[in-house]
Amino acid sequence: MTLKRGTIRRSLIKKGFVEETKTKHVRYRFYYRDIRTRVCTTVSRGSDNYDISNELVSEMANQCHLSVSDFRDLVKCSLSENDYFNLVKEHVILENDGKQP
Repeated sequence: MTLKRGTIRRSLIKKGFVEETKTKHVRYRFYYRDIRTRVCTTVSRGSDNYDISNELVSEMANQCHLSVSDFRDLVKCSLSENDYFNLVKEHVILENDGKQP
């Protein structure tokens, strides 16, 4: 099942990801308690109504250190920001001091 680009973008922002504009794509970096982490994923620019393929959804899930089903839950908002952090905390390294919270 594909996901809409706009749905992914809005959901990531609600979950603590911040948009970092690049040339061809937009990077979404996860911030935990306003501290930048190394967890990020990328979405191409374009129409919010564009369907993101299952392959790309799988890559984005990997980049976010989630299974595809957990990533879909994150996008559908049934997984909160705190739930997400608890799932991936062993992968979250804060960039200001290089340590885990």
